[in-house]
Amino acid sequence: MFADLSGKIALVTGGGQGLGLGMVMKMAGQGADIAIADLSEENAAAAAKQVEELGRKAYTAKMDVTDKDSVIAAVDKITAEAGQIDILANNAGVAGAPGSTGTGFRDVDWEFTWKVNVKGLSDVTEAVLPQMRARKAGKIINVSSVAAKAAKYQTAYYATTKMAVVAYTQALAREVAGENINVNAVAPGRIWTQFHQDWMKEREALGDSAVVGQDKYDVFMNSLKEVIPMQRPQTPEDIGALVTFLASEEARNITGQTIQCDGGQVMV
Repeated sequence: MFADLSGKIALVTGGGQGLGLGMVMKMAGQGADIAIADLSEENAAAAAKQVEELGRKAYTAKMDVTDKDSVIAAVDKITAEAGQIDILANNAGVAGAPGSTGTGFRDVDWEFTWKVNVKGLSDVTEAVLPQMRARKAGKIINVSSVAAKAAKYQTAYYATTKMAVVAYTQALAREVAGENINVNAVAPGRIWTQFHQDWMKEREALGDSAVVGQDKYDVFMNSLKEVIPMQRPQTPEDIGALVTFLASEEARNITGQTIQCDGGQVMV
């Protein structure tokens, strides 16, 4: 094992597919039992089945991070079934409201993206944090993005929320450091998940000439080669491995950090 999580319970928001599923499977592979909170009960159930096939316990809960009552109910359900939550991976996120134009000028895009990526993340954290404080132990890993430092490649509202995740991570890490709770963030680069595929479909529907009539994966690969020195995409498994390490005791002296996993797109 590169990061022993035996005996730990990890909660992953948006863990039913894509990036979240990569975290779920990597942590399960390192011995953790996994709680999967997702808007889609079907996706959560499918992910739980994969976890159980690895010989680990799996718990599921329907969670809408924009609804604080839903967050509290899901955390209470998981805690009652699993006993406690040792690790929180705040993965749930969006790049705009449904039907986003990608221009950053619609109020609904600013409002919805902030509500999911920042306020939702904070609400989940606040629901889980009291039990970590009571035990004086816990690991929290938030998902930021390369967009936080390379905003010219993203919509303004999305980049703004992901930089806010960096600031929240730093502030909370300082606040709870004396209670033996580590808080870090990961900043993924370009990943070919449903998240990115849906964005491509939206661009095509808007008549974007860079996308219309083109193979979407080819467009994705050509665009990333312009900005990523290693000339390859990242994967959910790459991000899952980084989250798993940060969730382990091997990373006990790492806190308040945002770690890029982006093939060299941002080097600071």
